[in-house]
Amino acid sequence: MAITTFRVLVHAQAETVWKLLYDRIENPQNYQPLILGSRITQRTPEGIIRESKVVNGSIRERISVVMKENAIHTVVLEHPLSTGTIVTRVLPTSIQNPMAPLHIEVQVRLEAQEQHLKGTGQYYEEEAVRLLEEEMERVKVRAEELEQVL
Repeated sequence: MAITTFRVLVHAQAETVWKLLYDRIENPQNYQPLILGSRITQRTPEGIIRESKVVNGSIRERISVVMKENAIHTVVLEHPLSTGTIVTRVLPTSIQNPMAPLHIEVQVRLEAQEQHLKGTGQYYEEEAVRLLEEEMERVKVRAEELEQVL
């Protein structure tokens, strides 16, 4: 099982980062090249159920935004290779300076489905974390580009 936390420093306002994180929920293929397409299958006051098509199958996730935690909670409901949760938070680096950069913090708890991976579980978990890090770097770059335009 992979239990990892990583942070990405972003020089942008929280509103800009949240705008991109919401877009990432609706359009994950714009942030993760391995996602070929996606659709929201259910919307409730608690969140959404999203299905995404990937090369080796499909992924079904329950995603909820919890603003009192500044967090997005993702539960992997169906995946060809793993199960788990991902919590993405937007954290200020300074409470007193609203213009200070912020962190996108991602907590990952993934467990490979060994019956599908035949001993490659740890490799898959590390690869999944690497892909999430790259995805957050894309969010960072886009947020900082948007801030420069303003």
